[in-house]
Amino acid sequence: MENIAPPLALLLCVKRAIEKGQPVKSGLFQYIRRYEGEFPELIVKWLGLLQQGQDANALLMSQPSLHRRVLLQLMQRGLQGEAVFVALSQLEVEIIEACHDELGTKLARLPFIMLIPLLLFQFPAFLMLLFGPLLQNFFHSFGGG
Repeated sequence: MENIAPPLALLLCVKRAIEKGQPVKSGLFQYIRRYEGEFPELIVKWLGLLQQGQDANALLMSQPSLHRRVLLQLMQRGLQGEAVFVALSQLEVEIIEACHDELGTKLARLPFIMLIPLLLFQFPAFLMLLFGPLLQNFFHSFGGG
């Protein structure tokens, strides 16, 4: 689960904790301990704001991804004691579909990206093969024979 999307990893940790009968907070702490990076640091900041009783909406709105915002709002509802397992299951399906869509767009761009080495390395070599004999004859004719 190392190359999984960070929101999906958080969702799965929390969902697994709920399935074990643990609270949402323990799933959040398991995620924070297990993963490193930008998103776990955001979760630590967000959780700190919530524990201090401050408003975390500014931090939520700074997230560019809608799925991350919805997930954090759902986690906040879970921390307040609401039952969120069904909503987590539905969000899991949506996040997986979003990951598949993102992979599809990246795979669709891949052939065009792979043309760059072709243009940079193989095309100049082809031009050298094509114009090499022509230039050799040209210089040979100017060289006097």
